[in-house]
Amino acid sequence: MIPEQIPGKGVFLGPVYTVESFETRPDCRHFVGGMPCRHWRPCRDCPHHDPVDFRVLIVMLGLLGDMLIASPLPRRIRDDHPSAHVTWLVDADNAPILRMNPYVDEVLVHDWEAAAQLPSRRFDAVYSFERTLSAAALVDRIEAGHKAGLAFGGPHHGLYPMGEAAMQFFRQNTWNDYRTTANAQTWTELYFAVAGYEYAGEPYVLAVPEDAQRRVAGLLGERTGPRVCLNLGGSLTTKLWPAQHWAELAAALLDHGAQLAILGGPTDREACEALVRHLRMRGADESSVAYAPLSLEEASALPGLVDVVVTGDSLGFHLALAHQRPTVLLLGPSNGAEVIPKHVTNVTALRSTLPCSPCAHQVACGGVGGCMGTIDPSAALKATLDHLN
Repeated sequence: MIPEQIPGKGVFLGPVYTVESFETRPDCRHFVGGMPCRHWRPCRDCPHHDPVDFRVLIVMLGLLGDMLIASPLPRRIRDDHPSAHVTWLVDADNAPILRMNPYVDEVLVHDWEAAAQLPSRRFDAVYSFERTLSAAALVDRIEAGHKAGLAFGGPHHGLYPMGEAAMQFFRQNTWNDYRTTANAQTWTELYFAVAGYEYAGEPYVLAVPEDAQRRVAGLLGERTGPRVCLNLGGSLTTKLWPAQHWAELAAALLDHGAQLAILGGPTDREACEALVRHLRMRGADESSVAYAPLSLEEASALPGLVDVVVTGDSLGFHLALAHQRPTVLLLGPSNGAEVIPKHVTNVTALRSTLPCSPCAHQVACGGVGGCMGTIDPSAALKATLDHLN
């Protein structure tokens, strides 16, 4: 006897149908094949049937900040095609940021299994923003009605742009001054243009799980007063503000009565712990300086629980934008025109004074850096206090 209800799963209508009346609906958004979908219902007469008529693949593997920059794109696709299904190919470590985007139907981890199955799928559109050759070569082999962005292969055995709109995206990744002298587009505008859309200032999409928000709120405690997040992280060493500058800014903010929340990724843990030790030696306790290694979901929640974020051009900056938090942005090699949305008014950008800045990471210095060090902590303090006031 098939039970009429499975505990915790809701009503199961197995006894109602026979083998003769059984049917499947593989066009449904929830259909997985070979096992019940998340609604635990037979397909026949299912009230959750949601047919798909437009399938899209987005390829971007490893740039966390860029995944937030491009996060409004799946929503625009769904606005244009309400019955669209959006798959996003991504590296395993970065998958959680996409699982916080409700407009992404399938987060597909880039591994051998995905590489084996994707050429057997067919998509209506593929938008590839990935420079990694293995992924770009995979795009070259996927069947699709329309492709745009970057692929790898062709007669020259290299990356090549697909479509006219992708030419500018292709130029952005060449070794020249194009990004610093001839480009005024933000990356969001560029990603939208490659996909055939005009960016209209839509906000980032980030639905942080409630349990992650609760855990971070517990870390911060119930202390009242201004709260500032100091994000020490950066994807490149040339983007990092010197440790002594962070220490000077942090000490001054504590003297002004602010609570500090220290943020950084896994590779920034040593720098974060060193700053916390320095502040503890000055007498700061856990109620005034909060730090703990965080999961990606927890790190995504933190900027939403503070009053101001101080950060370089990194994931932390884009998390601040996602939560619409006032931000002090420290710019060395990065071009602010690329990363600051034109409609955003609560970002104070402090730029390096070196004449070679911004270099758009062409690193004329040979990768030694130094441009971030020219940004004075006193200027960062003033900008932070201005936002707090």
